Amino acid sequence: MKRFQFRLQSLLKYKRHLEQVAKQEMAKAVADVLACEQRITQLQKERISATDQLDVLVEQGIGAGQFNRYRQFITGIDQTIILERNKKTELEKILAEKRDILKQKTIDKKSLERLREKQEREYIHEMLREEQKGLDEIASLKTAREVNNEHT
Repeated sequence: MKRFQFRLQSLLKYKRHLEQVAKQEMAKAVADVLACEQRITQLQKERISATDQLDVLVEQGIGAGQFNRYRQFITGIDQTIILERNKKTELEKILAEKRDILKQKTIDKKSLERLREKQEREYIHEMLREEQKGLDEIASLKTAREVNNEHT
């Protein structure tokens, strides 16, 4: 009995590869979003720290120049937070695109896998049918010989 061979096996292998690449790209997009979130969190902590430090210095008495430098620093952090939030929004859009691409690649691969499974089931069914046909033929030949031997 010859082994089942799926004619589109190389295409299936390629589709699996594309799905794997899409998974890696999505994982990178997730990592990018998480890294951006961590940067935002870190900037927020720095802002709180700088604000607290400024409050302490104001209570102790601080010069106008130093006060302005602190305010500029805090304003710079605020602007950086805004930029990082905008970047995060863009990264989330990219992540959604990567997720959709992965979903489509998975659907493409699964449809080919289902086709392969269906063809393999049909092949096995056909082989079993052929085998049964051969066994029936052998049985009928044996019966014919026995009947022929009885008549002689």
